[in-house]
Amino acid sequence: MGSVVEATAGGLVVSCQAPEGHPLRSPALIARLAECAALGGAVAVRVNSPEDVRAAKDAVDVPVIGLHKVRAADRYLITPSWDLAAALAEAGADVIAAEATGRGELPIAELARRVREELGLPLMADVATFEQGRAAWAAGAELVATTLSGYTVDSPQGTEPDLDLVARLAAAGVRTVAEGRLATAEHVRGAFAAGAHAVVVGTAITDPLALTRRLTAATPAAAR
Repeated sequence: MGSVVEATAGGLVVSCQAPEGHPLRSPALIARLAECAALGGAVAVRVNSPEDVRAAKDAVDVPVIGLHKVRAADRYLITPSWDLAAALAEAGADVIAAEATGRGELPIAELARRVREELGLPLMADVATFEQGRAAWAAGAELVATTLSGYTVDSPQGTEPDLDLVARLAAAGVRTVAEGRLATAEHVRGAFAAGAHAVVVGTAITDPLALTRRLTAATPAAAR
């Protein structure tokens, strides 16, 4: 487990995901995105679903962080049940990502223990607040990611990455992964300056649909 965690230190993790209905929604295409990420220097990739984990494992030699999103009324939950975590491990994930916001099937301490003891893998705990991050670290999560800050009612809303949360967690001795709305080299540098162990970037690299929409919105044609 230590080698996988160490492999991500100081590096960029690329999230390669596409929701249902997206033109890139295919394990084969996700694998191509993962391959591009690895060739570009990413230290790991983060993908959604066992199918995408298998495809990415066949395409790249860097660690694959697996998660499984489940739609809830307000947002997607990240690997909220034990069966989903176990299926990711069976598919070959090197790290299991699951939320530690209190909305999962298992308490975070039990989840971290079972991922470590039964699956033999490290847990990346996705959190929204400082309290959740500190609790997940104390419970045994090897990595704590700020993924959900801005997506829950108890976290600050905004369009910029929550580097304040990264800094607070890192200062508290938590091995922190900065994730969520990071889109520029300045964001990446700022996250590492705040004490991040690693940085995850997704949409800004792997979603041409979202990027095109954002840039199109700046054109005169969009106003017509």
